[in-house]
Amino acid sequence: MRIHLFELTAAARSADDRLVRMDPSARDELATQAQRRASELGLMRGPAPIPLVLSPCALPREELAALGRGARLITSGLVKIARELFERRPERARLLFRHLSPMESAALAARWREAEELLHSRVDWFVEEDGRVRALEVNATIPAMQVYSDAAARGWAEAVTPARTQALQRNSHNATWLIDALLAAARHRAKPPSIQLLHRDGDPQVTELRALAALLRDRGIDARTCTPADIALDGDPQGVIYRHLFARYVEPSSPLGQAFLDPVRHGIWNRVDGWLETKGLFAELSMHAAKAAFLSSEERAAVAELVPWTRLLDDIDDAALGDGDGYVLKKSHDYGGKSVVIGREVGPAAFGQALSRARTDEPASWVAQELVDAPAIDRFLCVETGARRLSLHLDISTYASLIAGVPEGASVCRAAPGRVVNIVGGGGVAPLFADDVLADLL
Repeated sequence: MRIHLFELTAAARSADDRLVRMDPSARDELATQAQRRASELGLMRGPAPIPLVLSPCALPREELAALGRGARLITSGLVKIARELFERRPERARLLFRHLSPMESAALAARWREAEELLHSRVDWFVEEDGRVRALEVNATIPAMQVYSDAAARGWAEAVTPARTQALQRNSHNATWLIDALLAAARHRAKPPSIQLLHRDGDPQVTELRALAALLRDRGIDARTCTPADIALDGDPQGVIYRHLFARYVEPSSPLGQAFLDPVRHGIWNRVDGWLETKGLFAELSMHAAKAAFLSSEERAAVAELVPWTRLLDDIDDAALGDGDGYVLKKSHDYGGKSVVIGREVGPAAFGQALSRARTDEPASWVAQELVDAPAIDRFLCVETGARRLSLHLDISTYASLIAGVPEGASVCRAAPGRVVNIVGGGGVAPLFADDVLADLL
């Protein structure tokens, strides 16, 4: 699969060229307006705006559809690999998932089959200079950014081309897709449903959850955000709980923990499934998919094409990684890019030292992955003073659901100055449009 992320489509190039030609003061004012509007629509992390990339991204519809198919196939393959571990290789499963929190371990022991009904995942892709797409990992516990991505696209359109925003009706809306998936998952609950969106106190993503609750209320559905302190756990047959709370914060013996261990009674989605985003499991998919008869031919083909070589560090020797230039080290159970070591950036000596340190950790703590060398591209980023031209690395993330009847998901684009593209680490969100939609907006 190849996509036009760096080889810009005509519409994306035209949009950026217009920004380049603008008077700098007018461009700064436009950036301020676009950031303000996107923030009003939900592009926020706690009290701070998430930076908006003023240079939009666009992909042909067939490429967006291919990302959706690929994300679903990788997600379903990952779930099947986990099932094979639990049923046929329990010792390997215990090794890979020894890091799980008490709540996740309890759910794994008792409820892993129910977690296979996956409400949504997010596959994070890097794209090489020639447009080849590779999946770096799968997020399954709280795959956020649906509201962020919609806010970036609408905020950009309302600021830059306010007279043509009707074209947005033909663009994909990730928040709407998530709500549709949630309602499809809850279709067996009594009607009309009453939905609680559960988050931790002080959650920096509460703005996103409030936006989702508002969208549900617009459909006539009773919906509210809540924390563990005020959630209702009465087993109401109409009740649905959307979990946006990491299971590691919950004790299994607590009332909330007991509800997490009885997700059908309480109508809980996302179900506890922390094992699915363990990078060691992704390594198992990379290593075994080609000969896994329990995967479909489509799943095997998708893994062969889209998943880079990934191995548990314990399964290889140092010689397999050479001087580290073509590889990345990642902690199997970390998140946010905090433990990533990129051999090409740190150099052979530092990579060797990181490798030695990693080998002193407990077994199954680290994976090694083939480097997907995504280039940087000049983009305008909204900053406090207006618009700043920067060399930014871009990634694409695509949503998938394993709930019956839910269509393939759409995507979101992030950007950051470094190779580790992450909002928490200083990245921003780029408006992503179907190419024909952006052409109409312009």
